[in-house]
Amino acid sequence: MKIAYYLNEFPAISESFILNQIVELIKKGHDISIFSMINPIDEIQHEEIKAYSLLERTHYFKLENLLEMKNLKKWFFFFNFFLKNIYHTGISKRRIKLDIKKACFAAIMDKMDIDIIHAHFGTNGNHSIQLKQVLKKPLITSFYGFDAAIADSTTYLELFNTADKITVLSNDMKNDMLALGCPEENIIIHHLGVDLDKFSYTQRYVNPNEKAIFLCVGRFVEKKGITYAIKAFSRLLIEYKNVELRIIGDGGMKKEIEDLIFRLKLQKNVILLGSYTHTGIIDEMHRSHIFLLPSITAENGDKEGTPTVLMEAQATGMPVLSTYHAGIPEVVINGKTGYLVEEKNIDSLYEKMKYLVEQPKIWNKLGKNGRNHIKENYNISNQVEKLEYIYKDVIK
Repeated sequence: MKIAYYLNEFPAISESFILNQIVELIKKGHDISIFSMINPIDEIQHEEIKAYSLLERTHYFKLENLLEMKNLKKWFFFFNFFLKNIYHTGISKRRIKLDIKKACFAAIMDKMDIDIIHAHFGTNGNHSIQLKQVLKKPLITSFYGFDAAIADSTTYLELFNTADKITVLSNDMKNDMLALGCPEENIIIHHLGVDLDKFSYTQRYVNPNEKAIFLCVGRFVEKKGITYAIKAFSRLLIEYKNVELRIIGDGGMKKEIEDLIFRLKLQKNVILLGSYTHTGIIDEMHRSHIFLLPSITAENGDKEGTPTVLMEAQATGMPVLSTYHAGIPEVVINGKTGYLVEEKNIDSLYEKMKYLVEQPKIWNKLGKNGRNHIKENYNISNQVEKLEYIYKDVIK
């Protein structure tokens, strides 16, 4: 199949879940073309970008691409749509630029004769409505978390009535979609997946006088709950000196997080590692004992979907500690593959951290259960096979 991936930004270091899908589809023989609204300048990129020549498959806006659309009816469609936007919203530089980009991408897709458009995140689904209409191709839109959480009943109304299928990550997100007005028959729960070949199983143990290492990986944004992890860890450190919290990530809350570490005098035991490559993250997982991600619902309503790092940590055999948040209870089975606590509950988070430090003998039982859970339910190969069935169903 010729599949057009419509993204806001590619490559994006924090969206390894989309990269995993693309790579697996290529392995299965599909022709993937990537259409990115933004051309990012990232110093750190996943290794697969180069290994699979993905930048050569990626299209960014170029004005000359508009000349490739030969069909006058399609040109008329975009011109008419452009005039409607001006009539309803007025002249907006941002809107004009967006419409021109969509026309550019339509020209390229038309020339390629793609089979299906797969938009990632609801906002890009909205952008893709006109692509579906002008190219007469099926449209699937995948939601991942914030796009469902911060919307209202009007945000995606046209998309719900236009897209052939809407995919979501969990039952929690399905309920969000239903509340926003999406017809239930259009919703498919489709899980993210990880490549288990990249994650060898490692038994966790700590030798006498060695530190028990907690690892947290995530962008420095409110919903990741990193400040709660640090506050709970500060309480743990009062009782146990041989513990360390290592944090991989970067983002807008960096100064707030640095100030909190300084204020609580945790500089020796809380280590900010910055951004890592995917291989670097995996290596750090194998060096750590317990994975920590106390996700929360942000003040603006932003939520997680099902964090890929929780799947990856369990794939390495690491016990995980997280929260009853969004789709996480489907990824982490409380008491079997790790533990869950209520959002923003520092007391409960501290108690579970303390319990795990005091009970290293249960680490491997939790880790084995976690590895098996990911293998059975979040294996990238199986999940992409399910995605292929979705594609074939809407194309026919």
